[in-house]
Amino acid sequence: MEHLLLPNSGTEFGLRTPQALDDNEIIDILARVEAIDSPGLSLADLASSVGLSPFQLNRRLKRAVGDTLGNYQRSLRLNLAAALLARSDQSILDIALQTGYGSQAAFNHAFVRQFGVPPRKARLLATTRTPHPGLRHRAFAEATKPHRHRDLPVLAMRFQGGYSHVPAYWRTFATVLQRAGLDVADRQAVGIFYEDPGVTPQHLIRYDCCILDHERRLSGVPGPFRADVVRSGEYASLDVSGLHSVVADAVFGICSLWMTTHRRRLTACPAYEFHRRPPWNEEGAIDATIFVAFE
Repeated sequence: MEHLLLPNSGTEFGLRTPQALDDNEIIDILARVEAIDSPGLSLADLASSVGLSPFQLNRRLKRAVGDTLGNYQRSLRLNLAAALLARSDQSILDIALQTGYGSQAAFNHAFVRQFGVPPRKARLLATTRTPHPGLRHRAFAEATKPHRHRDLPVLAMRFQGGYSHVPAYWRTFATVLQRAGLDVADRQAVGIFYEDPGVTPQHLIRYDCCILDHERRLSGVPGPFRADVVRSGEYASLDVSGLHSVVADAVFGICSLWMTTHRRRLTACPAYEFHRRPPWNEEGAIDATIFVAFE
């Protein structure tokens, strides 16, 4: 996929080997940092909570996700901002405020540092480089329906790397679950994806492989897992099947056509894949319902 903002699109953007996060203390720290309703968390407070010095925490974060805490937090905010610039018609000031910046000037400065262009030019680049919706995207938009989700608890495992590696993530996830003594045969699989691959460098893309945990009995399972929740709210839902690459086209149809037609806009909530068949058996295929949050 062509990158909508960065120059020299098509490069790997320094992609490291896609990996599973297996440091449980770092997994816990990231869950707290990434929570939508979390207050500002300082490096010193987070380090103290796991018995580390700030230097030690930053060293372990850099080993796990390739960056220090401050840079990681800033990247999360700016990647969301870039996605909103590219995929919505919200004003730049509204996006700045939504992503935690106190002024448009501060937002512009931070955005240029990360992407090399100011937000207004980034939106123009995204508009120029975004392909026009085709018949397939229109078909996806026409098949999309609104849906309301309640909170659903899950047991999650974090992976980081490009979306092309998602089938391999699922196979790894199933193996780790089985080693932990869990039978995966009848488990409902849920994928959580956070980033827009058109605006986030591939090596920073986060993807969580999950299984539903309706009775919240799995939180003590040994391994690189964390308890999480599929968040309640309003979603655009769409059934998809085929190669996993179909997800990008489906989400593009929802965001570029369905949301525009229904006067909806993206939120900071991640998107979800609810799989109808175990993805660890599908060899790169997907049979699932996609949920994209809106407001």
